[in-house]
Amino acid sequence: MAYAQCCGAIHAGDATAETPADLMRSRYSAFVKGNVDYLIASRHPRYIEANTAQDLAEAIAITNWVGLQVLHSEVLTPKTGQVEFSAFSQRAGKIHQQHELSDFARYKGRWVYTEGQALPPIDWKRNQPCWCNSGKKYKHCHG
Repeated sequence: MAYAQCCGAIHAGDATAETPADLMRSRYSAFVKGNVDYLIASRHPRYIEANTAQDLAEAIAITNWVGLQVLHSEVLTPKTGQVEFSAFSQRAGKIHQQHELSDFARYKGRWVYTEGQALPPIDWKRNQPCWCNSGKKYKHCHG
């Protein structure tokens, strides 16, 4: 979907994330767009001290986000969920991968991010589709 019909509507407050995966995608888009206010608003207040607005703005300023792969998403209970993802960024001409298992909770009727556990980077195989969704095999794209 186009940004305005998906994450843009969530960022603007015209829609809410229906699932933890929707919230994950909207948070990734907020990193891409530099929407620090949304990143803070979509975090559980108990965990907010982990990233201040200044920390987030500084990280956004030096990072060029280039791709997101949601690998697995699950609603564990009506109030908790998890998303495993790999996000890709480019800094100083090099691609970096952030592979994480993120926890989400329902707070005041909406999904919010609580915390995540860093996982080892995924080794993309040569003949797999590239993580950037180009339609090319990894070996012919970012491999």
